[in-house]
Amino acid sequence: MQFVVDFVSALAWPLAIVVIVIFLRRPIVDILMQFASWVRRLRSGQSDADFDRVASQVKSELTATVSASGPGSLPVLLRFAAATEDDPAAAIAQASGSVEAALRDLLSSAGKLVPLGSGDPTAIARFARDQGLVPESIVRAVDGVVALRNSAAADPSRVTKDHAVTFLALVDALHFAIGAQRDRSIAGQPQMR
Repeated sequence: MQFVVDFVSALAWPLAIVVIVIFLRRPIVDILMQFASWVRRLRSGQSDADFDRVASQVKSELTATVSASGPGSLPVLLRFAAATEDDPAAAIAQASGSVEAALRDLLSSAGKLVPLGSGDPTAIARFARDQGLVPESIVRAVDGVVALRNSAAADPSRVTKDHAVTFLALVDALHFAIGAQRDRSIAGQPQMR
């Protein structure tokens, strides 16, 4: 009889743990998922901080340029907005190509030819600046947008929908600033510095 009592008491704690795990498996799984999410956010915190820092710099460059340009209509990149849900990194890559197209349009409207081999938006922006078509703030904004695009391309799995939406907003503002410069170029007004 003592053997049975000892056997039952030896199994009581392991059996109690198994019963607790069975009854509380959902809350335990939820807690483990929250912990994993917290660790993931902690690990990606540095890249999120870098993204936010560069985005803030681009925003300040564009704010200065857009506010000096005067009123106008802001272009909307709705064709890329749908991609933010499915593939935020692809939306960023596609939208960044539109910056180069806007710069090329600015140069062609001023009668300037883009030098061969200039497929880099920053090189095209610097060329436009050297031609007196855009201020330095637009060149710095293009540099920032390219840095954000490169960051997204380096690790697409870390790009969130919020990153893509922020990027699209910055590209919209950059399109507006480049368009304002193009309008000034066409009108023959002096460029802002």
